[in-house]
Amino acid sequence: MHTLKTGDLIALLHPNGKSYLKTGLVITDDFEQITIKWITYNKYFFMEKEGDIFKELNNSLLLGTTSVSRDNNKVNLSLLSSS
Repeated sequence: MHTLKTGDLIALLHPNGKSYLKTGLVITDDFEQITIKWITYNKYFFMEKEGDIFKELNNSLLLGTTSVSRDNNKVNLSLLSSS
């Protein structure tokens, strides 16, 4: 994760590594961490198909901003497009 920088398009991978859970943009980066603004999520994985209440919850909870430490090796991020 040390190579991710501001402007990169990234994805959070499912633990099986075969599908994307969320995609987002790196909006800030420094030596210790990156900050990601999530822009889309896997609507089938996060129960949007179950009803309108889930769609509203997913939009408010899943499309926020996340800070990730560069030393965190447990986060399964994949670079989709470099800036």
